[in-house]
Amino acid sequence: MRASSRRFGPCLALLLTLIGCSPKGDSPTAPPPPPPTHFTVFTSTRSGTHNFITDLDGSGATQFVLGTGTGIVDTHPSITLNGNLLVYQSSPGRGGSSDVFGFNRITGLIIDDDSVNTTAAETDPYLSLDGRQLAFVRGAPGQRHIRLFDTQARVFHTLTNLAGVSGEDWQPALDGLGARIAFVSDRNGNADVFVYDVGTQTLRSLPLLTSPDDDVEPSVSGDGRFVAFASNRAGGLGGYDLYLLDLNTNTLVPLTANSSSNDRDPSLSQDGTHIQFVSDRAGGAGGRDVWLYDRTTGSVVRVTDQNSSADDFDPVMVWP
Repeated sequence: MRASSRRFGPCLALLLTLIGCSPKGDSPTAPPPPPPTHFTVFTSTRSGTHNFITDLDGSGATQFVLGTGTGIVDTHPSITLNGNLLVYQSSPGRGGSSDVFGFNRITGLIIDDDSVNTTAAETDPYLSLDGRQLAFVRGAPGQRHIRLFDTQARVFHTLTNLAGVSGEDWQPALDGLGARIAFVSDRNGNADVFVYDVGTQTLRSLPLLTSPDDDVEPSVSGDGRFVAFASNRAGGLGGYDLYLLDLNTNTLVPLTANSSSNDRDPSLSQDGTHIQFVSDRAGGAGGRDVWLYDRTTGSVVRVTDQNSSADDFDPVMVWP
């Protein structure tokens, strides 16, 4: 475990992040300026592999490096609506595997939760916008399954039909309240996207999310209506393309954001009208870049100062 992280017992952990407290002996740092209304967290290889936050209302990317040791790899960030709490995947963790850490931007505290992290690999964290639910994946390759942790009640939800099935599940994404999980599974023999309703413990039948090819990297709009994902299925413009399913009508919504290059890693706004995504298309800063698509106007823009000549990827957008 890195020397720079603080490890808290199971009675504190993520609960501290919600009430803004710090353990005895720690003094919280001064609160940062209020977060912008619209922003994105993402991963970049521009200086090692670390996470960044971008103001979509202005410009500029601010790096948050949460470890000082060499060889630390921080990826897969996710953040709450108010921007105060984020989670991310980091390695090496316990037993040399990946772990899920929290970071309170108000107090500056790093949180390593005993209920979440084990000597197994914990990966792919995703927070609900209210910070109440944390989805992540636990297990070794070939045995990965999704866990859903209530950060206030400090209990794991029972996810019937998601544990103990053949195949493995990964890449969970939550709606705003954590009531709906979109994820990837190979239970059909290849990577497909599925949707699970937590309240009814129902795995929904949505044939438009599956194909004989790879259907991956889902995102759910904050209101739970839309699921975006990437696929290299037949009929696309080339490589991977973005797709958007309206769960109310069970129809695919036409998108004009795709190109002949690879368009992947979508992240949806609250109402599904805006999509941040990753592309290696022409006109980027270099490698993979993060782009912003407005479905109402059809515009696709590369946000000022967000991208670099390195790879910028895996965005999670907050757009109320």
